[in-house]
Amino acid sequence: MTSVPEEEADGEQTMRGVVGGTQLFNRFTLQKVLGRGGMGVVWLARDDRLDRLVALKLVPEAVSFDPSAQEDLKRETRKSLMLTHPNIVRIFDFIEDGTTAAISMEYVDGATLSHLRVQKPARCFEVAELSPWVASLCDALGYAHESARVIHRDLKPANLMVNSRSELKVTDFGIACTLRDSMSYVSVRSSSGTLNYMSPQQMLGQDPSPSDDIYAMGATLYEMLSSKPPFHGGDVASQVREVIAPTIAQRRAKFEISGAPIPKHWEETLASCLAKNPAHRPPTPADVARRLRLTGGPVRLTTPEKASRWKLPMDRRVAAAAGGVVAVLALVLVVRHPQPKPPKGETAGMAPPAHGYAIESPRRGQVLVTTAQERATTSSVATGPRSPLVPAVSSSSAAPPVSQNAKLQLTTTPAGANFAIYPGVVASKTAPSSAPLHTGAAPESVDDLPPGRYTVFFHSEGWPDDRAEISLEAGETLPVAYTFPHGSAVITSSPDGAEIFAGARSLGHTPLTVDLPIGKQQLTARSSDLADRTETVTIGTAAPVEVAFQFRARTRSSSRKPKPTPTPTSALSKIGNSLKKVFSPKTPTPPPKRKK
Repeated sequence: MTSVPEEEADGEQTMRGVVGGTQLFNRFTLQKVLGRGGMGVVWLARDDRLDRLVALKLVPEAVSFDPSAQEDLKRETRKSLMLTHPNIVRIFDFIEDGTTAAISMEYVDGATLSHLRVQKPARCFEVAELSPWVASLCDALGYAHESARVIHRDLKPANLMVNSRSELKVTDFGIACTLRDSMSYVSVRSSSGTLNYMSPQQMLGQDPSPSDDIYAMGATLYEMLSSKPPFHGGDVASQVREVIAPTIAQRRAKFEISGAPIPKHWEETLASCLAKNPAHRPPTPADVARRLRLTGGPVRLTTPEKASRWKLPMDRRVAAAAGGVVAVLALVLVVRHPQPKPPKGETAGMAPPAHGYAIESPRRGQVLVTTAQERATTSSVATGPRSPLVPAVSSSSAAPPVSQNAKLQLTTTPAGANFAIYPGVVASKTAPSSAPLHTGAAPESVDDLPPGRYTVFFHSEGWPDDRAEISLEAGETLPVAYTFPHGSAVITSSPDGAEIFAGARSLGHTPLTVDLPIGKQQLTARSSDLADRTETVTIGTAAPVEVAFQFRARTRSSSRKPKPTPTPTSALSKIGNSLKKVFSPKTPTPPPKRKK
């Protein structure tokens, strides 16, 4: 796919002088222009070699003829090849022939959110319309940040597409931003076109961070709900750094936009996404989805401190990679020179060295193992016996070892949910049949967990089961506040005071406002001397659902006479009645009449 036009093409001629029907790179036959902008022209083309339609982005000539700029673009394209998520547009290849360069990518048969927004009567969406797409966006960004270690850096409505099946597709991961940076070196063009969605840190040229995408997502959703970005006129750069944006409700009132009210949790979440200080923004896209009460894919939880790992200078990243290579070589040496086996009595008491070793690979569904050094460190903590990679220390002279295990503080909304912790990343949405590492009921603090990745499954009666992925580092205490996806219902009755039930669970007495699982829910109202009333409602994530119960008194029909209650008959009475029949004079039976 590719971004559909920030500016529509006029005719078949493009700035490169090529027209429909032209074959490029002895492989792609151009069909029609999908869109064009300052960062290149996008054609719908047929890949003659693989016989499929692709979107072909022809990069500007200034970049094609600049070796340094072209190398930057190749590097970013290679990173994007790692992204294999259903809501992210696939990048296929980078092609060049000395005079022209292009990127082939998945073709999306749809339009951008920017284009769809202006088709709306009020020039903006409602929360209920956006919710499914935002859930997909959060899942896609979470996958890119956590699994592929890729930051978009140019998230905006024009880079979000909806295909013919109403599925969201994120386009131009890192590519558009790289093109713009390259153009700033080789021409006089500037990046002012996307200032509206750039974080203060990105404007200052700081190292890219996932929090930049969180800010851009907040600015994008703000525009989708209010028709304009948070800052759209005057000195935008200064406003982004210094001014607090008005609420979406205030912006709607200013533009006289009517519609459903914006839920409070949406206002608060988007305001936190737009925070000037990145530490005040939601740490991950999964956290954004949770605050917006959206359902979707797996939840990934990390702490704000972990986001700082993205800001490592390049030389430190290289050093970290070199360290990994050294660790792998060390593992090879250990395998070639195995240590003696422990005595038979010790093997049975050792814990299996699997806790915390599994990490999610760039491709979903696969599991990789950590480096030998990480396994050795974790094993020495989790199992007791020293690792063959860690030298022994004399117990008489060494200080007591400091525990490098981590602590997990679990809370849930609603409180009291049961949880089960499994080591590694469990791809299934249901808990494994094997025994969990730890179980309990929230709130609870789980101590002494080895560093690594874990999957936590949550269960609460009356709520759909859910799961979350967490990552623990040595010595840290990680608070995890999990909220089941839910909406709200405002329940009243006439007369007041009726007790409301969801199944067998009492929710309280009317009037009341309660949180309920998303989807269809059957509510029953009970009041003394009145017939029960039942309503089926559909709970969503937008405005609370209003439910009003009207009771009717139990009445009996006046036309029906009550049946007399039979008098119980004793045994003596029965004997007396029998004697009366025997001794009472019999009435003579009249003779039968003769027929004439």
